[in-house]
Amino acid sequence: MILRLKNMSKTFRVYQRPRFWLYEKISLGAKQYRKEVAALKGLSLELGKGQCLGIIGKNGAGKSTLLRIVAGISPPSSGEIEIVGRVASLLELGSGFHPEFTGRENLLLNGMIAGFSRSELEKKIREIILFSELGEFIEFPVRTYSDGMYLRLGFSLAQALDPELLLIDEALAVGDEYFRSKCLRRMLEFKEQGAAMMIASHDLTMVRGLCDRVAYLSQGKLQKIGPAGEVIESYLEEIYQEAVSGEMKAPAHGEWKRRGSGEATIISARIKNSEGKETALIRPGERMEIEYEYRAEREVKEPLFGVNIFRTDGVLILSANQECAQGAGEEFGQGVECGFSGPIPPGHRGSVRYQFRNLLLAGRYQVSVNIFKGRSGACLPVDEVFDLIRFEVGPGKILDRGVFINPCDWRIS
Repeated sequence: MILRLKNMSKTFRVYQRPRFWLYEKISLGAKQYRKEVAALKGLSLELGKGQCLGIIGKNGAGKSTLLRIVAGISPPSSGEIEIVGRVASLLELGSGFHPEFTGRENLLLNGMIAGFSRSELEKKIREIILFSELGEFIEFPVRTYSDGMYLRLGFSLAQALDPELLLIDEALAVGDEYFRSKCLRRMLEFKEQGAAMMIASHDLTMVRGLCDRVAYLSQGKLQKIGPAGEVIESYLEEIYQEAVSGEMKAPAHGEWKRRGSGEATIISARIKNSEGKETALIRPGERMEIEYEYRAEREVKEPLFGVNIFRTDGVLILSANQECAQGAGEEFGQGVECGFSGPIPPGHRGSVRYQFRNLLLAGRYQVSVNIFKGRSGACLPVDEVFDLIRFEVGPGKILDRGVFINPCDWRIS
């Protein structure tokens, strides 16, 4: 057994003002100025050789706190923790690196802290630098590094320590696709060599593909632990039920970011699933609808209604309007039905419904909707609302990577 946790809890003391800590000490405990926040509550689990445990849950569930305790950065408030072997961790990007030292100097410092001799370090340093592919940047101060370069340095160091237990907390999310794939291949090698891993991540596709078991945390408690697919489905079902019940809401009207001339105003928007229910969670392959309402303040000539879908990292996935659909016609299964012709009269209230089969792969997305006037390519914004709705596509049976499901047939001979 590499790791064993028994009834472990972690409580943080929070003071509203820094000086309140001093007041409490001066009073010798007669007065308490602190608020105690339980980050983990009675958590027990075990991890053996060659096993990979995924840690999932919402923000604030206790995932990072758990890894910090296992890494030895923070002690538990109560309970038992037993670890056998060397632990390597990649938690907060840049943690453990001195910003004024070069990449090479930081590697030497961390290698000595890990207990390597000078001769061992010389071999390790060459291996680490080759794996990181940082090139000449290895001689630059790490304060000049981007998040992606921090990841390259941090993961390269962690994998070179030959740990019995590797801890990773969402750090891979900032890496480019090439280096991220390289990291995942190395992690699979660790599993084959008998090392254990704990990975806290919101990337459920990666967790499903890499982890044997998954632990689902909610408000510091272990809700469920078991086979990856089973636990992930339970987690997604809970998110789905919350989304359907309206607990995941769009930004308030006053927080909308918008632009336009103001002849018409977008007043509400929502996403609906195949059952016509408002939701923030869509499944791959499911029919979905983006609907928004508007009110014409003044006459709008040649109205053009549009929808944009972005990935949450800002990459534009789709930009569509009814003129584009008319041009595509029935060949691509796009139709347009409009209840009026000509300009929108003043005072008119209407709605736009954009319906399609969701071919997006698992991920998080945001929607902007708009009303323009004029023809595509030469139109002016009347009202465009940015980042109006956010939704998530949960993992499905499709294991493709990228952005879209591609309906296809394979023929191999």
